[in-house]
Amino acid sequence: MIKLKKIILVFLVISLSACSWGIEEDKKVVLQTLSSEDVTLTSEDGFIMEEVVENTVLAKQVSVVKPATASRTGIPWLISKISEGSPKVQSTTYRITYDGLGNVLSKVAVPGSTVTKEAVPTIWMYGAKVAKGAYFNAGFSRYGADCGGCQPYADGTAGTASGIRVSTTAVRQSDGTWKDGITFNGYYLVASSSSLPMCTILEITKHTYSGMGLIPGKPFKVMIVDRGVSGSLLDLFVGSEKNLNAVRMIGKHAPVATIVGFAKWTRNSLGQRICK
Repeated sequence: MIKLKKIILVFLVISLSACSWGIEEDKKVVLQTLSSEDVTLTSEDGFIMEEVVENTVLAKQVSVVKPATASRTGIPWLISKISEGSPKVQSTTYRITYDGLGNVLSKVAVPGSTVTKEAVPTIWMYGAKVAKGAYFNAGFSRYGADCGGCQPYADGTAGTASGIRVSTTAVRQSDGTWKDGITFNGYYLVASSSSLPMCTILEITKHTYSGMGLIPGKPFKVMIVDRGVSGSLLDLFVGSEKNLNAVRMIGKHAPVATIVGFAKWTRNSLGQRICK
């Protein structure tokens, strides 16, 4: 009798356990079904397909400098751009498919869509007219306010062809005040030939000047305020002839001067000649 009760009790435990497992499994299936309905997308949900062109630069463009042609009537040593070049580029069209949430599903190159465009050089030419962007390979010399032909005034200062006054230690600024150093309104001063207008602003690159704020290789701007040299030579004002090495060259020197602007040659409120 006792054995029979044990068998019946075991059977009931097993039966109840099976029912409990069934309930848990039913609950899991229902949750999975609901979750699946929330995130699953079908073709009716709106796939997006588009074609895009991607460009890859295979080689940079190069620059070519050519001699002046008969039609170039500018300054023989001044160079300007006459045509813009382009790099070597490979273009490929891709077909991209997105799902309704904007996620990329596939990206496939369209057969036969790859095209390669060869590089075209940028052409520069001598014989340019004076304009922004034109440049020249400048020769450089240095001079001071006490140079042989500078004809200093009684107060020891000297004038430049532009009317801007200088001394061996300072420069008179556009407002009439004197500032120690060798710059005018932030520009270093140079003499040039009359081929370039007074008050022309140049950027000097690829130089090896050092001293008085100049650092080899770091571009700096100069303003043309004086004459007395010819061709593509620029004469840099350094203060005094007795201390020309206040600005000196370090290593090889092959500077490039590019026209970047033009100041107005005028007078200030005191009647003094200035570049502004």
